[in-house]
Amino acid sequence: MSGTPHTAFPHHCDGPLDHGTLLWIGDRRSTAFRPVYEFCDSRVAQIAYRPDLSSAVARPAQAVRTILYCRENDSAVDEALFQSLRQLHPDADVNLLTGPLCAGSRPAPGLLLAAPAIDWHQWESQLPQSLRHCGSGKLSPRRVNSVAVVAANYANATALLEIAGSGQATAIWCRPDQLGTLVNVDELWWDDSATDRQHWPNLFRRLGHHVADHVWITNDLSPASRQSALDAGVNSVIKKPGDFTILLDRVAGTSIQSSRRAA
Repeated sequence: MSGTPHTAFPHHCDGPLDHGTLLWIGDRRSTAFRPVYEFCDSRVAQIAYRPDLSSAVARPAQAVRTILYCRENDSAVDEALFQSLRQLHPDADVNLLTGPLCAGSRPAPGLLLAAPAIDWHQWESQLPQSLRHCGSGKLSPRRVNSVAVVAANYANATALLEIAGSGQATAIWCRPDQLGTLVNVDELWWDDSATDRQHWPNLFRRLGHHVADHVWITNDLSPASRQSALDAGVNSVIKKPGDFTILLDRVAGTSIQSSRRAA
């Protein structure tokens, strides 16, 4: 079995943990999947890597509690091999991690293989809890007391203001030309209307020396644009419409959050 045992970082999680193996199958170096692999590799008790289904079946890993099968595109898949894999690990939780080229594919990978599917851009909210059998769990986010929604106009800011104000945090709207006036705000939530065709370094310069976390909520997301934003200093990127659990959790100050919203 490949992979080296890791000691999970201290954290709070929902429910008890055990320390089985995470079996990762598929790409782990692309821009879309590399951040997910690095997260798993640093957090789970043990990870086993296999480049494809064939090798996962031919060389079974031991003590597998969770399987993460990466689907880069909607190309044909050997369903028989996938079922053989499941038979090898009948007690393991199985998830698909789907890449950008899987969007809109018919049938969807999750339906084709009868397994839960996690889009590459939603892993931060959906994946950690499924790793609890491998020594990792859903993190309790830090408490956010104030949020500034950066949007070109109030209409664009409305949906995010509703989410930001759903917990205990104070929520305000800020136009891009008002960034220099912001003080004592924990987080900035950037709407597309404020970032369209703008370079992140130019946007951040408008803030002066103000220190805050940055969350980008965008309709038009690619692995390259996500990585570019993270490299510039954005802390989290969320695609819309989609799962806004992360945003709800941040303003609620708890990781126990059952409601989901799309905008």
